[in-house]
Amino acid sequence: MAGHPFPAPIGGTPLPDVDFAPSILFAILYALLIPLMVYRAFHRRSRTILLLGTIAFAVERIVIFALRAVQSRRESSRLSGGLATYMQVSFAVGFVSRGSDLVNLLICLLVNPTYGPETYGQSPAAQTKMDGDTTFGVPSPDTPDQPKFRFWSRRFCDIMGLVFLVPLVLGVIANSQYKGAIEKADQAKKTQDLREISVVVGLVFFLVVLFATLWCKWKQPRASKRGTIILSASCLLMIVISIYRLGVMGETVTSLDGPSNLNTTSAKALFYVFHVLPEYLFSLLTFAVNIRKIFGTGPWGDWRGNDETDKEKAKREEKERAKAAKRAASRGAEQALS
Repeated sequence: MAGHPFPAPIGGTPLPDVDFAPSILFAILYALLIPLMVYRAFHRRSRTILLLGTIAFAVERIVIFALRAVQSRRESSRLSGGLATYMQVSFAVGFVSRGSDLVNLLICLLVNPTYGPETYGQSPAAQTKMDGDTTFGVPSPDTPDQPKFRFWSRRFCDIMGLVFLVPLVLGVIANSQYKGAIEKADQAKKTQDLREISVVVGLVFFLVVLFATLWCKWKQPRASKRGTIILSASCLLMIVISIYRLGVMGETVTSLDGPSNLNTTSAKALFYVFHVLPEYLFSLLTFAVNIRKIFGTGPWGDWRGNDETDKEKAKREEKERAKAAKRAASRGAEQALS
């Protein structure tokens, strides 16, 4: 189909004997997450905008595995350069894009324990309404405020947010040109190089987020223990995928329907165990627990970027008093009716 060597598709070419069943299985497993996704998205005590990325990812995975099942049974789809390109973009960018979710959770993990009793009202955790059952409750009167730690934590996460874009953009550029790599030898080399750089930078990114998570727990005793475990586990899952991709990325083929080391039964098993399964476990972990409560994200996460000014504080407190008065009036009306 091509004649020249080009990067073998990660996951191999979908084949009827080894790809149809696992593709159907993972499409079903992701579909079973839909009730959890709906619950987390609409239940007021667990909904947060930080879940939107993973929700979109999980829905897209239902599509990708349905298409992969079709490819395994239909030769015209199996050898389609357009579908091969879409698959490679999806698998390359899907797991890397979870880096955005990790950074958003990391910043909440870092900044919530830094608030003292006087500044707690502006924290993401203060917006996490759980009837007093929040992971980050109001600090005791002797808890010191740490504005400098909070400032540098935010700047670190800002930098990590930019670093995350590097493997994401490189992955999109490299794999969106996969069809061109099949057709042109010079494009094949560029695609291979960009794919490898993207994975290496992504691996370093996930390692740094992991170390920052562990460092946070060491430096901040008030940091959420469960949050630390969940964030560390999520990073490790993404690291497993990165290492797997690095291990197989050097494989080349001369056609999509030709012999390939990534088309053997054992290679397919490795793909589903070390690439597909960690992605699913990441999604399952995200929706199985109450991220809003555990990380104290509130509805928007740490959206401020900087501590509020005196004017902003006065405005916020005025709104809070108005809301409290409205709730008290509502309770009074209910009592009067009863």
